[in-house]
Amino acid sequence: MPAPPCRTLWPRIWERWKQCDNIPGVTLKEIKTDGQIWVLYTDSLSQWQECDRRAARAQGARGASTLPTPATSASIVPVAVSGPSLLPVWHNGTEWAYRYENPGSTGTFVWSVDRVETVSGHPHYVIKTGTREIFYRVDDLAYTKETVDGQVVREVTPSDWRFFAFPLVAGKSWDMQFHETRPVARETEEVRRRCVAEGEETITVPAGTFATVRITCKNLRNDSWLMTLWYSPQVRHLVREESTVLGGKRIRELISYRVR
Repeated sequence: MPAPPCRTLWPRIWERWKQCDNIPGVTLKEIKTDGQIWVLYTDSLSQWQECDRRAARAQGARGASTLPTPATSASIVPVAVSGPSLLPVWHNGTEWAYRYENPGSTGTFVWSVDRVETVSGHPHYVIKTGTREIFYRVDDLAYTKETVDGQVVREVTPSDWRFFAFPLVAGKSWDMQFHETRPVARETEEVRRRCVAEGEETITVPAGTFATVRITCKNLRNDSWLMTLWYSPQVRHLVREESTVLGGKRIRELISYRVR
């Protein structure tokens, strides 16, 4: 009678795990009877996945052809958000790719951290997407302005529009009041908003499964819903957004990311 799969594969699977068990934020959950490695993670998932792939390739080169491939065998179990989510640091080259659905249109786009630039005496992250640049204050990720081909198309004063209020924890709420100007459209608006971190939620999007904090924002002038966001400490940004737009609702979901 042939040996059970786990007994046959265990030494090789264990060897593969031991080669990658020093990745910060990744711990072993269990090794399944069919050779799958299940892990818990709070950070560095992509680093562990790449290490696991290298270890499997090395074993394959030595003739361990019975090992399951990491692409189909590595199952990821996110750890719940533990404690407040602190203000993230964004480095140049960090990217988030999203898919979107608007009333009547769908597509994809990439946000990329391009540089840090001083605006009104404060350092700002500059996020590029095509010819559009979005400015977020480094101190708190407050939105300040947006340009297209170098021309300002949207600006808020004071810079108090924040999707997230760090440290972010379930139950926290924050109010904002600012003046918004859209020079190209020749429009202005006095804005009052409130956002609430409603709770923790594990959600699945095209990029994977993530432990998140769910945030809902509303217009304080008429008490209407504006958007719901799911923030992931691992991704250091949102992984899903639902928001009201002209003609209905917009949905954005993370399809891939690279954190530097």
